[in-house]
Amino acid sequence: MIFAQIGGALPATPWEMVTTSSTSIKIVLVVLAFFSVVSWFLIVMKWWQFRRVKKQADQFFAELERTNRLEDAYRAVMKLPASPYRRLLKEGVNFFSELRPGALQHTGHGGQEPLTVTQLEVLRMMFAKEVGAERDLMARFIPWLATIGSVSPLLGLLGTVLGVMQTFLGIAAGG
Repeated sequence: MIFAQIGGALPATPWEMVTTSSTSIKIVLVVLAFFSVVSWFLIVMKWWQFRRVKKQADQFFAELERTNRLEDAYRAVMKLPASPYRRLLKEGVNFFSELRPGALQHTGHGGQEPLTVTQLEVLRMMFAKEVGAERDLMARFIPWLATIGSVSPLLGLLGTVLGVMQTFLGIAAGG
């Protein structure tokens, strides 16, 4: 008999639990829902971006395999859509062209001295800088995912604590 009277006061569904909760708990739930939507948007956006870059890499390396000379590879790759790989090759070829003007048009290997150790080190540092810049572009918005992933459990815990406090207040008010 007593359980029949209490049954109407207790929420029967999760939605009733949300609608009968306090304003502070609803705010926490709205913030968590917003973070969830933002997280899923970022995850899908990054998945699409990495998938596109993988496709660009496949095209880039296929073009490189079809050529025998750096000049031919450069021309073939420059016809492809913009990609991190294309930008790296362009920077490398431009740097090499500044070191050795006309070296790309030279068809034979005779008379061409190899790059010095210093020139190779500068080339390596230039590539490292460019790779870092491309990595930073690819990592855009990843810190947001990390922040949301770190903060969301704490907000969930806050909602739980507020709910428990509301329950104890209800028990105290009801006697």
